[in-house]
Amino acid sequence: MLEAENAILRDRVATLERDAGLHLHLPPGLGLTPHEARVFLALLKRDVCSKEQLMNAAYDLLHDGELPAIKIIDVFICKIRRKLKPHDISIGTLWGRGYYLDAEARQRANDMITTFNAALSRPAEAA
Repeated sequence: MLEAENAILRDRVATLERDAGLHLHLPPGLGLTPHEARVFLALLKRDVCSKEQLMNAAYDLLHDGELPAIKIIDVFICKIRRKLKPHDISIGTLWGRGYYLDAEARQRANDMITTFNAALSRPAEAA
């Protein structure tokens, strides 16, 4: 009985993640790790993300084992900022509230991701 319920919940989580856009493909040139990518995608979906929200994005509910300290989010943000700087995408901090992408950074990121995903969905041209 519990196994069936768990399977249903896993399917539901996968559906919600897909609907939330968490399964977009990011350009590999960004060099983001899987955890960093999930944090970045969460920032794209909200005006402001708290550390707790980013922690939930980085480590899904199906995570087995102990989670790292929430300070890891600061580390992820630092690394993501460095990797996004060449693309003129910056992450802002709202002290006491969380992190955000301003409208211009969000637009640049969305344009880059849309272009990359559109290229992935095009059929390969015959040689």
